[in-house]
Amino acid sequence: MNFIKKYAITRMLRYASHQSDENIIKMIDIANKYFIKSEKVRWEAEKIRRIFVEHQPGAQLAKNTFSRISKQSLDCVIQNFFINAAVIGRQRQEQLRKELNIWMPWFFVISPTAKCNLTCVGCYAGNYSKQEDLSFELADRIFNEAKDLGIYFVTVSGGEPFMWPHLLDIMEKHHDMFFQIYTNGTLITKDVANRLGKLGNAAPAISIEGFEKETDARRGEGTFKRIMEAMDNLSNACVPFGFSATPTKLNIETLMSDEFIDLMIEKGCAIGWFFQYVPIGRKPDVSLMATPEQRFRLRRRSIEIRNTKPIFIGDFWNDGPYVGGCICGARQGGYFHINCHGDVEPCVFLQFSVDNIKDKKLIDVIQSPFFKAFQDAQPYRENNNLLTPCALIDNPQVLRDIVTKFNAKPSYNSSMDVITDPEIISFLDN
Repeated sequence: MNFIKKYAITRMLRYASHQSDENIIKMIDIANKYFIKSEKVRWEAEKIRRIFVEHQPGAQLAKNTFSRISKQSLDCVIQNFFINAAVIGRQRQEQLRKELNIWMPWFFVISPTAKCNLTCVGCYAGNYSKQEDLSFELADRIFNEAKDLGIYFVTVSGGEPFMWPHLLDIMEKHHDMFFQIYTNGTLITKDVANRLGKLGNAAPAISIEGFEKETDARRGEGTFKRIMEAMDNLSNACVPFGFSATPTKLNIETLMSDEFIDLMIEKGCAIGWFFQYVPIGRKPDVSLMATPEQRFRLRRRSIEIRNTKPIFIGDFWNDGPYVGGCICGARQGGYFHINCHGDVEPCVFLQFSVDNIKDKKLIDVIQSPFFKAFQDAQPYRENNNLLTPCALIDNPQVLRDIVTKFNAKPSYNSSMDVITDPEIISFLDN
């Protein structure tokens, strides 16, 4: 994309942040006509256009978010997310597909540390070794290689990402990328929030389990109040942020309630993620998994919230139809996970690997036969039911077969429980 087009789109999006729905629609039409060449990007722009044409809550969400965040954050959302990731990155990936016949994922998750200041019940990452972190130099190399592959959007997880001493510095160095940070929020002081506001290229998603009762029961006494303080710090620093919740059989009704969602909107959350509890990590407990009926109600409720409230809700499993099913294994438009040891996993919840990023390039691990096996196995079910997309909780035999075929290494000893533990196997199969 040449400088003039990039400048025009940047000015247009910045101008759109305080315009009427009608003017925003006109600007999308201009962008589609003169600037956007990719059919996929044009299709996504049309989806955004429909939000404003139909005056959906998402339109108000976009305007509320753009009006609340700092100028630096707004510029980074426009430049790094909309232009670099959604336009320039897509164009680069289409070029790679034509030249090398390879597909690229949309993003990846990196967990540079497994260290954490909390000991949450059932944490999916709770059993990773705490002895080893990724170095600044390795993360720097990974991000440089990612951009060369058209990947400008990265999710940072853990452990607790803010315990990794290089987090803010690496984001500052890679100022042309956009980072979503899954965090427990307890380390987001006013100073940290202010630096995030100055950097502009990050959006934290703070883990929460419901109200004070539910959150403190899983995360420790006093955690809920610290989360509320963190949200206030981010809001005051004009940083875009959201929440992340783990629906279980015990808290799912609270998470679906108007009272909880309205509190998150009131605190300033622009987005909320639901990641249903799965029996991995610290002391897996299948009794905590949501029932099929609860899972179905969560799906309907997530759609209802998106259609009626100014917050975007994403449901990692129930939104399978919107993303074409399971997004693991670095499939086109999907993702993969690099853990704190450098092991490259198909998904944060599929904790097995055959490659390590320390001795391979990013493009090589993305094209690994291990990942391709997950891609080739889709759809996992003959009826192509995208509401049951997961190779762990919906189609566990797929995971067992692929792990066995490639003799994949478990990320820690109890990773094998989903393959070998009779109780977990029986529960998942039935």
